Amino acid sequence: MKFDLFSRLGSRSPEGHRPVQRFLALMLLPLLVTGSIPVGAQPMAPPPPAQSAEAQPSELAGRAIESIELRGLQALQEDTVLYYLGVEPGQPLDEAQLNRNLRQLWDRNLVDDIEVEAVPSGPSGEMVKLVVTVKERPVLRSIDYQGLKRVSKTDIQDKLSNQRIRVREGEPMSLGELQRVKTVIEQMYADKGYRFAQARYSVEDVGPNEKRVIFSVDEGNRVRIADIQFEGNEVFSDIRLQLSMKKVKESGLITRMMKKDIYDPAKLQEDLDKVRDVYRAAGYKNAVIGEPTIAVRALKPDAVQAKDQKRRMFITVPIDEGDRFKLGEVSIEGNEIYSDQHLLRVFQTRPDSWLRAKVVDEGVKSISDLYHNTGYIYASVEPELVEKEGRVADLVVHVREGDQFKVGRIEFEGNERTMDKVLRRELRLFEGGVVNVGAVRNSVLKIRQLGYFEPNEEDPVQIEPDVERKVVDLVFKGKEADRTELQFGGGWSELDGFFGQFAVNTKNFLGRGEQVGVSYQSGRYRDFFDLSYYVPWFLDKPQSIGVRAFKQDLNYNLFEDDQRLLRSSQGGILTYGRNFRLFQSASISYNRSRFEDTQEFVVPEPLPGDPPRGPNDPVPGTTVRFSDVIDSSSLRPLYVIDSRDNPFEPTRGQRFTMAVEYAGGFLGGENFFLRPELTYSAFVPLTDYPAPTVAAINIEAGLIDAFDVRQHPLSPLERFYLGGENTIRGHAFRSIYLRRPNGDPLTDANGVILGGDSYLQVNLEYHFLLGGPFRLIFFGDAGNVFGEGQSFNLSNLRYTAGAEMRVLLPVFGAPLRFIYALNLDEKPRDSFEDFQFSIGTSF
Repeated sequence: MKFDLFSRLGSRSPEGHRPVQRFLALMLLPLLVTGSIPVGAQPMAPPPPAQSAEAQPSELAGRAIESIELRGLQALQEDTVLYYLGVEPGQPLDEAQLNRNLRQLWDRNLVDDIEVEAVPSGPSGEMVKLVVTVKERPVLRSIDYQGLKRVSKTDIQDKLSNQRIRVREGEPMSLGELQRVKTVIEQMYADKGYRFAQARYSVEDVGPNEKRVIFSVDEGNRVRIADIQFEGNEVFSDIRLQLSMKKVKESGLITRMMKKDIYDPAKLQEDLDKVRDVYRAAGYKNAVIGEPTIAVRALKPDAVQAKDQKRRMFITVPIDEGDRFKLGEVSIEGNEIYSDQHLLRVFQTRPDSWLRAKVVDEGVKSISDLYHNTGYIYASVEPELVEKEGRVADLVVHVREGDQFKVGRIEFEGNERTMDKVLRRELRLFEGGVVNVGAVRNSVLKIRQLGYFEPNEEDPVQIEPDVERKVVDLVFKGKEADRTELQFGGGWSELDGFFGQFAVNTKNFLGRGEQVGVSYQSGRYRDFFDLSYYVPWFLDKPQSIGVRAFKQDLNYNLFEDDQRLLRSSQGGILTYGRNFRLFQSASISYNRSRFEDTQEFVVPEPLPGDPPRGPNDPVPGTTVRFSDVIDSSSLRPLYVIDSRDNPFEPTRGQRFTMAVEYAGGFLGGENFFLRPELTYSAFVPLTDYPAPTVAAINIEAGLIDAFDVRQHPLSPLERFYLGGENTIRGHAFRSIYLRRPNGDPLTDANGVILGGDSYLQVNLEYHFLLGGPFRLIFFGDAGNVFGEGQSFNLSNLRYTAGAEMRVLLPVFGAPLRFIYALNLDEKPRDSFEDFQFSIGTSF
């Protein structure tokens, strides 16, 4: 690499010196040979690199160095300078090597100026004395920033580090680097819309050869985009083209909040590519989107203060639409593995149809996927459009197949606790099999779904191909995600009030992917003990078994202190499941338990028109209590499709479940009912800027049918109630029940408030991923329960809306939820809470 000495030395030093002036004298060294310059003081320095040949040595070259005198040193040590110059008394003077060493010293950024003079010495001048005069580069003692508001000092330091700009306290100061800092600050402000921000710096003395630098920033006003216009567009209107732009918008209330009205050249170019896609999608393959014209004008040019002028940006985009083409013949070239007929069937076209980019792009992608998923990882598929008369374009697909590759070694990196086999069994490809790119992506997704090992976001799989052996080694990289919960102490929740608890739950027991849970909790409304064990891959096959034992007491306060339903239950659940295909599974659970249901209520005062009270009827105001013991035996088959990318923080994917619980009948017990339930959830990523956003929807429905009511009446606690942070947020737990037309609760003969025998629930969410463990969610919930003779329609739903902050902390293993809700359909005697706190997810 050629070193341009004079471009490095030509800048003025802080003291006003021009170091290059001293080095110019060194170009005269060759003239010493001719005697044109008196031999009294002969300066030497590196010759300019532009010279094509080495400078001729002077008459002092080769003489022994008698002594070396160093002048001007302050912070630098003599030994340091001599080390870099590579000279010492007694050795012969090598001018060429000395020049090279001078360059190396300069590259160290330790000096601003250096001069070497060679003086004959010794009794008869047969030796030489070197006089080295150094002007040290000042040390940057401190750097301060003034006027920063929109950009932080940390942001600036991160940007300097990324761009490798060396401006650090305690190191030599460079004016060139300070100028780069100035440019970086102004660009950072420009990226935020402050296109007229100015950064200046001043240098102050703080000690001998020590400097302090102060950057002062005048931010100016943010320039927002006032108008985006198109010129030359006739096929599509300005509005249609503006709608295709996603990252750059005209200033408005919404775009201002989302910061999309700030000019960014890169984002504008991305949006103009989308405008071009609009034309390509309609057959205008030659449409040209010209270079946009940017104009900044003041809305109030007469204002005295610059900030009051309110500068705005006006963007004009020229467009040459060109002609609209139809798609002619489609042919393919270069294919040998797959036939023309097999490949061309992916192009779904009709005769005389328009040339639509979607048809071409999807067809090319399908052919590429076919090759890449069958081991031809280097196969390339390139489309070519050949114009013909009559505005018709034939499509020629050029294929270069390459060689087929197989999977070599599969390894894992970052799994410090999780066993390799736990991750390996989730893979959708195997060693020795044909490389399948789609299977690699699906394998990453399946590993992420585990929840306790998180693949790297940017580089989840390291691919190492061996061209000679035609194999590809794969390394799946990630890090452990702690999903072990250890809770000991107390707290508060909507369901339990204040409670004490002890719980240990892990989803990756001993690194084997097994789930073990032990928990005990005692609170105002609930006491329970729960022990569970679940093996997702029983006998290392895609089958699961799970066992759970529980003892639980629940106290439901439906109407303050007017009514309470109490259930004491104990039992166990045994589950067997089977996984199949990519995201599907089925299981069946057997539940054997005993319930003691107690109904307790205060006898109300008689209302006008009520029949007279009998001698054995309870007195109004007294508490009536009666209990019933129920043995329950049920089977619950469950079918699940789950393609979510994460069980706790999903950003994409769907989940569908279908379950039917059958109790009683041939199974025995005293509960006789059939209870089918359906749920569907979907997560769709929407935007990436200014923060990633995700839209989510959840729909649930179910019904219960008691098929032996006379001998086995349905317990009120088996009916459906809604309300709580996992159903209709804001409403208290199980506070949505059946109501009469006038809004009063519907009760049974004992005065117990009834739940529904069917229900419908809909949840809509809009997630803002704020970075780290934080999510801000805006939601709308709707749902209700329905009984016999009541209409099942949307007009009877209860509605709430609000916002929720979720914080995922490893110690809890699930997100903390802070919920604020509004009741949009208030009813008499609603039990509604504006603020709720919970742990978990909504769906």
